[in-house]
Amino acid sequence: MCDACNNAVPTEPSLGRRRIWDLASGWHCAVIGTCLTLSDLRALARKLKVQTVPGFSPDYQLHGFFVKEAENNGKPSKMLNKLLERRHAISIRRARTMKTADELVGFWQEAIETGDIPGPYWAILSHPLAPSELCERMFADVHMLSHLVGASNRADIRRLQDLDEHVDLLNAQLQRQRQHHQRKLNEKDTVIAELHDKLRTAQELPRPARDVPITDNLGAMIAELRHENAHLSALSADTQTSYACAASKIEDLESLVQSLRIENATLEHTLAEDNHSREDGCPFNLDGRCLLYVGGHQHTVHRLRALVEDWNGRFLHHDGGVERSINELASAIAKADAVVFPTDRISHSAANKIKRLCHQNMKPFVPLRTSGVASFVTGLRDGLDEQPAAPELSAIG
Repeated sequence: MCDACNNAVPTEPSLGRRRIWDLASGWHCAVIGTCLTLSDLRALARKLKVQTVPGFSPDYQLHGFFVKEAENNGKPSKMLNKLLERRHAISIRRARTMKTADELVGFWQEAIETGDIPGPYWAILSHPLAPSELCERMFADVHMLSHLVGASNRADIRRLQDLDEHVDLLNAQLQRQRQHHQRKLNEKDTVIAELHDKLRTAQELPRPARDVPITDNLGAMIAELRHENAHLSALSADTQTSYACAASKIEDLESLVQSLRIENATLEHTLAEDNHSREDGCPFNLDGRCLLYVGGHQHTVHRLRALVEDWNGRFLHHDGGVERSINELASAIAKADAVVFPTDRISHSAANKIKRLCHQNMKPFVPLRTSGVASFVTGLRDGLDEQPAAPELSAIG
């Protein structure tokens, strides 16, 4: 958060809905950072012909520009307010029906539980009856959620680095095993060559000289060499088995690393695309279709909801039976056009039930590798890429 957040002052109730310039200056950073996306700010900056300086993050400069301009009743703040009203119209309409502070508190508690943060955050802050105590609580909740999301992203990056190091270590171990195995094979070839030389020498001796001692010695040598040969063969088989296991593990890890790299690259590309506006097009155009997300981390659900709504879609969430009944899945799936669930944050029974219900209702489903934002974006992009122009998400699964 920028410096303005350190001076946040509770908002007092007013007679009418507040505009963004009506809020105390300390709230603008949280509102702009939570309720609008980077694509929104870039689109507004292009319309206003805002210039950034090289050598410093352009997105941070745009964020600071709009936070400062939000204090004044000028063209930039009016454009910000208009975009906030349009983006979160559903939450604003719902908040208009609330006439008491208790209703607003319940609205915010529901937003925290479902992960739908941006819309209710703006709808309550701009509500004329929002008490300062609730505003302070909302500010604190959003502040801590930003820390949780940042920690999750850093953990994903560190995990990718650890996997790269582990793959390098396994490759080094595999190389050592190959060298050891080759040395043993060379030793075995040497022993076999020595045996052939001794046998040939024995066969070339005069018959009286080799009748008794040579035969006895040769038999013992052959038995010893056969034993050594069996030992080397067993050792070779063990080495081959170890080599196969190590190679399989390395292949699995390399596949996982490649998946993580693709997911991170897809996420960075999607979030960095310059979208002129919602009407100008976006990475995915869901055309108002509804996605049901089952399971996952509670603190990332609101990010996924914001992405889906930014892509002209509707977002439903079910926690997979953690707090909500698993029996509610049937009605939720019936309302959705497609179902998405992370395999690392959902039980096997819930995953099997989702698949069974989707088959019964002829609804597509997308199992995701993890509950991270990158896996969500990659899964959705791959699913959409599989269907060139179909109006339904039937090819996502």
